[in-house]
Amino acid sequence: MYEVALLFNEKISPDQIKSISKLLNDLGFGLTVIIQNTSIIMMLYLRNNDLLLQTLSDLHIELPKYSKKSHQKSILVQNRKKFEKYRLFIRIREFLDKNIKEMEQYSKFKYDQKQKFENTNNVVEIDSYLREIAIYQILATLQNNNQINPENSGEQFLFVALKQQGILLDICPMRTFRHSTYKELKQCLQMNVNVLDYLVVRIRSQMGEQIAFYFGFLLYLIKNMLILVVFGMITYSLDEYFDYDVTKSPFEPLYAALTVLWAAYFVSQWNQKQKEYQVRWRSHGKNYDYMQSKMELSLLKCLKHKNHFSIQESTKKIVYSNELDPVTGQKIQIKQNIFSIYLNSIIRIIGYVIALVIFLIASLNMRGYVDSKQQLYIEFIQIPNCKNIYISYLLAIIHVVVVNYLNSKYKQVSITTSLSEDHKCLQTFERSLIIKRFTFEIFSAFFDFFYIGFVNDDINQLKQEMIQMFMVDEFRRIMTETILPSISKLRLIKYQKSIVKGLSELQQDTICQEFQMNNHEMQQVLQSQLISCFLPKYESFDDYLEIILNFGYVCFFTSAVRMAGIVVTTFLFIEFFSDYYKIYHLYQKPFAIKSNSIGPWTKAMDIICVISVFTNLMLFSVASDQIVKFFPSLFEETNTQPSITQSQYDEIEDNEIKIMVSSCGLLTARPLPNKSSQATLVVILIEHILLILIYFIKKIISLRQTWVDIYLKRQEYKRTLKE
Repeated sequence: MYEVALLFNEKISPDQIKSISKLLNDLGFGLTVIIQNTSIIMMLYLRNNDLLLQTLSDLHIELPKYSKKSHQKSILVQNRKKFEKYRLFIRIREFLDKNIKEMEQYSKFKYDQKQKFENTNNVVEIDSYLREIAIYQILATLQNNNQINPENSGEQFLFVALKQQGILLDICPMRTFRHSTYKELKQCLQMNVNVLDYLVVRIRSQMGEQIAFYFGFLLYLIKNMLILVVFGMITYSLDEYFDYDVTKSPFEPLYAALTVLWAAYFVSQWNQKQKEYQVRWRSHGKNYDYMQSKMELSLLKCLKHKNHFSIQESTKKIVYSNELDPVTGQKIQIKQNIFSIYLNSIIRIIGYVIALVIFLIASLNMRGYVDSKQQLYIEFIQIPNCKNIYISYLLAIIHVVVVNYLNSKYKQVSITTSLSEDHKCLQTFERSLIIKRFTFEIFSAFFDFFYIGFVNDDINQLKQEMIQMFMVDEFRRIMTETILPSISKLRLIKYQKSIVKGLSELQQDTICQEFQMNNHEMQQVLQSQLISCFLPKYESFDDYLEIILNFGYVCFFTSAVRMAGIVVTTFLFIEFFSDYYKIYHLYQKPFAIKSNSIGPWTKAMDIICVISVFTNLMLFSVASDQIVKFFPSLFEETNTQPSITQSQYDEIEDNEIKIMVSSCGLLTARPLPNKSSQATLVVILIEHILLILIYFIKKIISLRQTWVDIYLKRQEYKRTLKE
């Protein structure tokens, strides 16, 4: 069926529609125009297979070669010694890893040598995401002309110009398949393959590397989290057996240290896995860089951030000095100082940061986490009985709603400031955007926890707050990402049914003949494709943020919530299938974009690893008595009240008594007067040991040679033989 849809508004004239239709028909597109109340939909598919192959050749796409011809003859003519080396290079392949053999079948696709890439049926096999990339490239690079666009303002490309004028509303990729998760799972069982790995491969073949990297990362995290689940259950069992609460358990610090080292191990292993994906998906090296520079990104940037594109164009001014270039003789362009560009972004962002901090302080006061002795105490917003379970959950919901509202407003500003920085490619633009949004949202997510854990020194309140906020936020995600889009889709289905049935008989017959379908099948497929044009756009940032926040929950506060690994792993497993469902059924199909990594999220996890060393040490030494179990000779009892266990604390039914007990504290020790310096040195020594271990874990894993390293070295060696 159709592969892409162009959405125009009522500003477009019938003559422009005819001219665009003729232009696309001449290129080899098949199309159907559907008129709605306020928009016109032009649905396209590419019939010209030669144009598709030529575009992929221009983009230096790599495909598997089926021809057995090699470079031996050309090398033999050039140099007999090189020929002998090349023969040995081919012969050793039989003894190498099967992945290396598979990858070395790939070569840069060239249109004039397409017979080498044809299978036994004389067909070049192209994944649907590669077709989409080629179609996007063709549309994005169509030259502007006065016949179609009389208001030509100097823009080089046709659809970018129409988008700037507000005539083109959107370009929507369309699914060319009827997706069924049940059939895919059944197929996995019949093929006897790993279900989750198979789903990632399928996602890549249908939606491209950018989306596949997200699901590959999520799957790899779930697998590695099982290590923490096992040790978390052991720690929980030991605490229950010896009747230890969180504040005094000697097992919690050991589990926290293991979690910190696991985090470093996981990030290092993911870097290796990411490298493997790059090679498997042909998104590494010079060919990938060439393709990124070759693809016209201005249209995609315009479509993804359509509400802000005009801001970028209006702020983009070229200024020239009076000096002449001694080489060209032309006036020298004055480049804006990079410092002033980012300073302007910071000034525009700072107001939202201040608003967020004010609300977070007010929220802490309303929820009773700031007492009258602290500087942040605000008396007039204190709420009586705020620790009541119903009131506390109500306040937590208000907190989550307001924070998400501020995040949504900040998102618009961060997009605007990133556009004003005039990045040369989409990748650097999105990296800047991610850094801005991640910093803001990670601060809003963990501010409360850091205050309760390290200012109030209350590990029990920290545990309660984390569980409460985690549950409320998970409920918010389910509502906003699944339930609400499902409701809006039901409304679209009813509306699009009437549009499909309203098509003329001539149009319906033409479509049926074009795709060799009966009328009933055609209506079903066309309806689903029309619906996909009006679904909300998918954005990977929010999904990545959820995963990284869960990673932060596990790493930062392991000493407070011993079962965090188990709970987070369960939710991540649900998240995998939830995201898989929504990206196929509830959101518009994303553009297939070549990608070679998950972007700056790996660096974010590296930062979380380092910070988690200090947060867990603070919980170990300041917010609990865990350190006393390991170094009893350095501490003395300070609380005259009898110590109570966590289980005894949980049995107290009266919330007021719980508040009183919490305010008195469950901490019962402090450093001896002459031992405080030794206690400090112990904490510093533990911190240094953990950081050194993290460094060595990363170093050892990075130095380990895998089949990917052998393959890349062989590719480099092969290039030297060809020269």
